[in-house]
Amino acid sequence: MPGGRQRVVTVAAHFGVARETARLWFAGRALPELSRLIEMAVEYRCSLDWLAMGREPATSGVGEQASSYETLSPQERSVITAMRGLSAKRRAGLIAFLCEH
Repeated sequence: MPGGRQRVVTVAAHFGVARETARLWFAGRALPELSRLIEMAVEYRCSLDWLAMGREPATSGVGEQASSYETLSPQERSVITAMRGLSAKRRAGLIAFLCEH
């Protein structure tokens, strides 16, 4: 990635934000919204914890690295995203269907 001013211009264009917004991100005076931070973490293959706070995550409650979502394919991530939009009943039905096959 380019440095200095060009870095700001590149990031702003890539993520579709104003150059001032990208400049504030780099200056540490503003953070992107959560969905944008997740997008950046996936794209740049870094942990969300590191991106938002500059520190590496410990392990999650289930003994896996917090950044394990990076191992998901784009198709798997879109399934999870779609599933989150379902009601609890439909989600349970989908899980039951998937476990049968």
